[in-house]
Amino acid sequence: MRILFTADLHLLRATREGILKRVRAWISLFRPDGVVIAGDIASASQASEALAEIRRCVPDEPIAICLGNHDFWLHGEARNECDGLPAVIDRYWVPATQASDIGLLDRENFRIGALTIVGGYGHYDLGFALPGLAYRGVAVTEEDYMRGCPSPDSPLRWRDFQLMPGSLHPRAVAFEQIRGVTARIRAAGDSPVIVVLHTPPFEELLGIPVGMHDGSPPSQYAFFRAYLGNRAMGDALRNLDLKFLAVVCGHTHRPAGPMKIHDTIGVNIGSDYGHPKAALYSFETGTLERVPNL
Repeated sequence: MRILFTADLHLLRATREGILKRVRAWISLFRPDGVVIAGDIASASQASEALAEIRRCVPDEPIAICLGNHDFWLHGEARNECDGLPAVIDRYWVPATQASDIGLLDRENFRIGALTIVGGYGHYDLGFALPGLAYRGVAVTEEDYMRGCPSPDSPLRWRDFQLMPGSLHPRAVAFEQIRGVTARIRAAGDSPVIVVLHTPPFEELLGIPVGMHDGSPPSQYAFFRAYLGNRAMGDALRNLDLKFLAVVCGHTHRPAGPMKIHDTIGVNIGSDYGHPKAALYSFETGTLERVPNL
């Protein structure tokens, strides 16, 4: 049994057909027994259209998805219609997944053969923020991270704060995600489990350097590092004292792994806009390997 994992398809109209062509090629070449997408598929209002197109690319095999931060984006007045992430799921993604017969990991586990796929969005808890970060001698503060920019006049913006609903602190959202994921892991019982998250739970899976070492001015990615993963999720996974077959994520648009992390295989798919990537897990061999670029 083989499962194809991908992430960050970002089905924007300008690049959608090329991305879907790549998905169809993967299915034709590798003939997986199931497909799992680790978030960032489309903005919430495009959920039904995007999932219907993915289902047309994968007409016969089971599909499961978890959501990513972009999947919660709402524009204009629509942002006021949902008071938090669960409301977006209920309004947009539950109907879309049901219409296309796609499993939604943010709500329930997904069985493929003998395996259970467990996962969810994950969010970010600011735990990967770079210590001591400063721009032009001014230290970045907690208020800056909550605003989504390193200073009020900076052109840098983490757009989730303008496009995602709700006003909870990122750590509150992250901890709620942890509670949901760990509860679903426990519900899997003795089944072999692969954990699929949008945001990386381990620093090794960020796919970017740990810090700056050459004394050069910090780049925008130094500030954005705070939003790249959920460190507390990784702590929770380790504290479960369970052996997972693999942990798969995306979000950073930077590939990492496959590598051994805490007695499991970890991989960040590393898709970027218009350039989707994938990895293939073999249950028989217990291997997770990257799919060559087609």
